[in-house]
Amino acid sequence: MDDAAPRRIAFQGERGAYGDEATRAFFGPSVVLVPCPSFRAVLEAVAEGRVDGGVLPLESALAGPVAEVVDLLLEFTPRLSGELRLRVRHCLLAPPGRSLASLTRALSHPQALAQCSGWLRRHHLQPVPEVNTAVAARRVGEEAPAGTAAIASRAAADLYGLAVLAEGIEDSPDNATRFLAVGPALPPHLGSRWKTSVVLTLNDGPGALAGVLGAFATRGVNVARLESRPGGVRAWDYRWCLDVDGREDAPQVRAALDEARSACTSLQVLGSYALSD
Repeated sequence: MDDAAPRRIAFQGERGAYGDEATRAFFGPSVVLVPCPSFRAVLEAVAEGRVDGGVLPLESALAGPVAEVVDLLLEFTPRLSGELRLRVRHCLLAPPGRSLASLTRALSHPQALAQCSGWLRRHHLQPVPEVNTAVAARRVGEEAPAGTAAIASRAAADLYGLAVLAEGIEDSPDNATRFLAVGPALPPHLGSRWKTSVVLTLNDGPGALAGVLGAFATRGVNVARLESRPGGVRAWDYRWCLDVDGREDAPQVRAALDEARSACTSLQVLGSYALSD
């Protein structure tokens, strides 16, 4: 890979989506953006080598994990190459000349609707799911449906010729989304903090999960995230996703992983990667 060549990076959605913003934050203004219609399409493009990498939303600070992305990461197991926490500031967008009082519903991605649910209730707007925030903005801009607004970014308003009727409508001032960079392209300007992501299945019997967690605790390694997902083969089987602080090759992390394997039927490291400052 030519280090001087602009990276081709896939993201889900269209220009103006938060995935667009996160991709440029990861890889800089010269990145070649490759919009994809779905999260699966992003990972397929990475797996087939049609792009240098991809960017996916993993978790919202308010609405929790993006379950589809978690499951796809377990299916494709791409290299994880970076993490970015993007402050998300939602805007209510409508065709020029419309007022808030004239609106009855708001289109957006389900995560964005969840992040603005209190504001929508207070203003008596019906949430209507759309595949992506930018798709919602483009539809409102092109079709101008009666009584309808979109929830998206200010950048989407500029792209699709919409007016910003309200800004910062998310329910929490701490609203943010964790994005992951996946694939061989390394984001150039991440920080010095590292994280290691692991997926495992536990041995049958009591104490297996405690054994895994204890392997990290006794070595002072913080488990930053713990989540179970259906195993996808037999009923009531689960895979566990762990994020731990530190690099895989750090002595305490390596020793904890070695001990944890004794409590597992399988353990796979998905990657060690730097976090944005």
